[in-house]
Amino acid sequence: MELRGASALVTGAGRGIGRAIALALGRAGASVTGVARTAADLESLASEIQRAGGRAASYTGDVRDPAVCAGAIARAREAHGRLQILVNNAGVGAHAPVAETTDDQWQRILDTNLTAVFRLTRAALPQLTQGGGHIFMISSLAGTNPIAGMAAYCVSKAALDHFAACLMLEIRPQGVKVTTLAPGSVDTGFGGESRSGDASWMLRGDDIAAAVLDLLRTRDDALLSRVEMRPLRPARRP
Repeated sequence: MELRGASALVTGAGRGIGRAIALALGRAGASVTGVARTAADLESLASEIQRAGGRAASYTGDVRDPAVCAGAIARAREAHGRLQILVNNAGVGAHAPVAETTDDQWQRILDTNLTAVFRLTRAALPQLTQGGGHIFMISSLAGTNPIAGMAAYCVSKAALDHFAACLMLEIRPQGVKVTTLAPGSVDTGFGGESRSGDASWMLRGDDIAAAVLDLLRTRDDALLSRVEMRPLRPARRP
């Protein structure tokens, strides 16, 4: 895909992986619409993209709200014309054993990591299926690797992987790509927590962003439907 002039929407764009992807797209010449819950984060993102010579728009809201999903797609179209790239990145998690996981925690994770992706994607499909669109699902290796104390998160990512696979089969004949990116440990806040200790061995948000750009530049008739990413070196043990 020719990135210069393409229109992209990135959820969870205020921080972490989403911010890195949005910045990379903007610097590559795409017109970016960032979606996040915090207006100040989006203002900072838009300013940085514009300083790099790119175009940026923002939409503030929680993607768990169906109106925010529809509004974000409409904002991207209004600001930049037809939508060609959708990056479903917004996600949350929580560390808790099943016995201590509350209904609210479970629902928050499933609504953010799965249901919002369904709603955003459904709203975007009329634009993306005009030909040449690309949808990215930012998943996790936790979707295929169970982790004690993270059942809700693992379940949400496993379901996201299957949703992406089904969608890929449905819209591939229309010339639309669906790619699932499943990284391992990434040095970014998770579940509202900050990293402690040595994080130098982890993947960085820029690694995920670089993969997105590489995938977008793949020949139009070639589809990489799933990419797993891992740190090259494991964490050092005492």
